[in-house]
Amino acid sequence: MKKPVMTAFLLASAALAQTSGTTAPMTGMAMPPAIKADAAKKTVQVTFVAGHGTTNNGLNYNGDAKGEKTLTVPLGWTVEVTLNNTGRMPHDFAVIAGSTLPANPFTARLAFPNAATTVVPPAGSTAAPAKFIANRPGTYFILCRVGKHAQNGMYVKMQVVNGAKAVTYQ
Repeated sequence: MKKPVMTAFLLASAALAQTSGTTAPMTGMAMPPAIKADAAKKTVQVTFVAGHGTTNNGLNYNGDAKGEKTLTVPLGWTVEVTLNNTGRMPHDFAVIAGSTLPANPFTARLAFPNAATTVVPPAGSTAAPAKFIANRPGTYFILCRVGKHAQNGMYVKMQVVNGAKAVTYQ
């Protein structure tokens, strides 16, 4: 192929890949978690994808890492989290209290009873959902307790807010 034709082909391929949905994660691109909220029942179902793309060397949730995003949940709501793992390493999901990352996340106390999944093997596996009640306002870490994943940036934040009317992730 001639250079202008090859350049046009590559640009068209990239544009198509970006509009193809979530079937093939784009390298380094974040995608918001799937959130299904029911205000009348005060419940939210959230699906996080561990190891999405190459952001933070695969140590991420939905391409987000190092606390750059926050899941906000109204006080008293039931939260059900499903964790899919598309990465190359095992991962889990846990909600931990504190203002600093714990030295050993696996021995840290969960912020809410049952606020963790099992460790999920790599490459397309899914954990059974973790279901808990966000019954204490505050800011928490959502982190991976495997190895040094959390210390290497595999965490986002969670806020439980009294008076919040909707679930957000931003």
